[in-house]
Amino acid sequence: MTKFYDTLIWEYISNPWKKGLSLDNLAERYFDYRMISYEEITLKWELNFSEVELIAWANYSAEDVYITSKIYNKQVENWIINDKVLNEIEIPLIEVLKNTEIAWVKVSSEKLNEIWKILEIEIKKEENIIKEIAWEDFNIKSPKQVWEILFEKMWLPEWKKTKTWFSVDNEVLESLSLKYPIARHIVNYRTYTKLLSTYVEWLWKLIDSDWKIHTSYNQTITTTWRLSSTNPNLQNIPSSNGIWWTIREAFIPFEENDLLVAFDYSQIEVRLLAIMSKDENLLWSFLSWIDIHANTGYFLFWKDSLTTDERRIAKAVNFWVIYWISPFWLSKMIWVSQSEAREYINKFYEKYPKVLDFFDKTIEFCEKNWYVETMFGRKRFISSITDSNSLIKKSAEREAINMPIQWTSADIIKLAMIKAQKFLHENNLKSKMIMQVHDELVFNVVPEEFELIKKEIPNIMENIISAPIKLIVDMWVWKNWRECK
Repeated sequence: MTKFYDTLIWEYISNPWKKGLSLDNLAERYFDYRMISYEEITLKWELNFSEVELIAWANYSAEDVYITSKIYNKQVENWIINDKVLNEIEIPLIEVLKNTEIAWVKVSSEKLNEIWKILEIEIKKEENIIKEIAWEDFNIKSPKQVWEILFEKMWLPEWKKTKTWFSVDNEVLESLSLKYPIARHIVNYRTYTKLLSTYVEWLWKLIDSDWKIHTSYNQTITTTWRLSSTNPNLQNIPSSNGIWWTIREAFIPFEENDLLVAFDYSQIEVRLLAIMSKDENLLWSFLSWIDIHANTGYFLFWKDSLTTDERRIAKAVNFWVIYWISPFWLSKMIWVSQSEAREYINKFYEKYPKVLDFFDKTIEFCEKNWYVETMFGRKRFISSITDSNSLIKKSAEREAINMPIQWTSADIIKLAMIKAQKFLHENNLKSKMIMQVHDELVFNVVPEEFELIKKEIPNIMENIISAPIKLIVDMWVWKNWRECK
């Protein structure tokens, strides 16, 4: 019998799309009972919890235990505690996440300082260039002043209106930057200032005296069943090239001779699409070890050798078709006309006809049963699939299409974490699993255990499911997180 149980996790399994899931909300929903709020006992946050009178915080804490117990008993009565997803994925994951949070991540003070100085120089440089082009000193952080400079003084083309003026968001500036240097430099300025404030300064605040970070993983936040993390949010640590990526250089092994080893699922959602749709052409591409993006690019453009831009388009089509993307939104993603985007989508379905058949059958199943499910039996109820409003129905169809693949992918990485942690524990290894980010598991590996980890972790991750094609895991090894890529 499991050592753990979590009433909130079951509520999340049942209703992952509901916002504000909390003990207070559940008490009102199930028992029409209003719980004592933290705001009340701290006099609207004027007091620290340690300053609250003993009787007040005792009642507050006891009430949490009492309501949790009542919810648990209700779930026992309804046999909810026997749910397969709950018992085989979510509950076992609790201890895994506890161990991962305790394991911590180490950060280099020298590298953070270095990145800080680089960013300050780049920010100042971009600021000087922008003001020189504009022939005017203005506040680059002010959207209103940027709008005045670009559209009133310099007469740049306006194409996205807000309630008060034309937009100067990054989408607009990225488009304008193709012709106007000032827009490109404003994008650069925003990039550097965001990296400094959102990541570098933020990491400094979270590091303890031993240069360790202990993130908190959350199982009940996202609507896609992916884990999220807070303080810091590791899912948001930049992974793109250039200066954004330098932040990963600050994440280092525990000891000088240790290694950071990252294991990353390769194209997992496209592979799952092939497995779940049973499309012979898509399966054959993976079985033949053909570059799936090059293969898609071949029938999109009818050429063996693709340009960088053509490969980018093929990769985007492979990825976004999973989400039932419209020609309008694909055109926005890859900067082509709607007619070109529509042609790319149609060609994809011509090449992989069973993918479209799979999507049609998924919608048909959902219309009949009002839910879709993952390979592991996790259900997503979508009652709006039969709505008479065409816009609401289309939105529901998109959910029905992408949820089985997205959620199956999320379950696979969770099961991989559970099995990897079990392997580490059963073999009494000193190496630790220290991070889970998207489709990637990161380990701090001691040198003498590297060969074993290198062999066994990919074997565990690649065999979570039995399918006509294997899941593939790439491994990256180095002395900081950035160089693991």
